[in-house]
Amino acid sequence: MQIRGQKNIIATILFIGFMCLVMVVLTAYAAELRVDNNKLISSNNTLQGEIDTLSVRIKAANNIENIENIAKNQLGMVYPETGQYVYISDKDTPLGDLALRIRENAYH
Repeated sequence: MQIRGQKNIIATILFIGFMCLVMVVLTAYAAELRVDNNKLISSNNTLQGEIDTLSVRIKAANNIENIENIAKNQLGMVYPETGQYVYISDKDTPLGDLALRIRENAYH
């Protein structure tokens, strides 16, 4: 009986040792996953910062004053003077002075 009791104690000790070893391996694996997760979070934060910066730059580039500034200063564009209008087709050409027609329709 004593030999059987000693075998049970040894088996129990080995089982507990194996379980401790498994817990150590799983804890190391969890720590490795945590490190990888932290790297991904850091990378995500960096990318989000770049996205925010690009969004601000897009909003600034779409600003009407910025577009007008580039058109005037870099492209040399100017506002048209009276009579400097080009129409795509004859159908688009107004029949006479638009302001005069509006006044005539409003008062007659």
